[in-house]
Amino acid sequence: MSGRTLKLHGTLAAVFGLVTGAAAGLIGVGGGEFRIPVLLYLFGSEVKTAAGVNLVVGLFTVCVAFSRRWGQHAWTADDIVLASVFTVVSLVGAVLGARQAHRWSSPLLRRIVCLYLLVVGAWMMIEALSQTDHILLNPQGTGKILLAALVGFAIAAVSAVLGVAGGEMRIPALMYLFAMPIKEAGTISLLVSIPTVAAGALTYRRLGHVPNPVLLIAIVMAGGSLAGVLIGTSLLPLVNKHVLKGILGIIL
Repeated sequence: MSGRTLKLHGTLAAVFGLVTGAAAGLIGVGGGEFRIPVLLYLFGSEVKTAAGVNLVVGLFTVCVAFSRRWGQHAWTADDIVLASVFTVVSLVGAVLGARQAHRWSSPLLRRIVCLYLLVVGAWMMIEALSQTDHILLNPQGTGKILLAALVGFAIAAVSAVLGVAGGEMRIPALMYLFAMPIKEAGTISLLVSIPTVAAGALTYRRLGHVPNPVLLIAIVMAGGSLAGVLIGTSLLPLVNKHVLKGILGIIL
């Protein structure tokens, strides 16, 4: 790689790191939906390498974003139980998904995820414009734990296959299936993402999909993400929940 190309890639990595960091700080998503296309089409990375690098950068991003947001969340016992269930099953799902990525990754899976994001994103924009809130389910007791285990595992496994943190799928699930306000859903999603992304990143690394040379891009992106997270978390208390929902809808 020439010096000019390296400089260009470094600049792009820093810029998109800033954007994804701001998204993580403000909304609670890991930012993989921004990074993956950059790694694939601008940097020319292989699919599994792009997924692995994205998880490495995503780990740094979600850790910093959660550390900045956790004090803004009034944690309840239900929040702690829900987050714990999601975290445990997501850890298992992430490892399994990363190990089976070569078998599970398919155009059909990507179409299903894209359809999910499209429908949910459009619905969120409708709610944001009409300033309304809707809840599909709000189970209690054992039913809540079982549903959290099923949804958390499925999202983590699919996210690991696609090489993303999964916040774009997890936040809507927390909102519409567990009656979680969007800001609280984003914070819990970041917490769940930490062990999930760490497990996925480590698995991709062990399988040889994240070689040492590409770690430089990851480090530069992570540096840009730090600045983005600081910006995003600073804006969070100032943003109305309906505006935040509209922004997430657009991203989805």
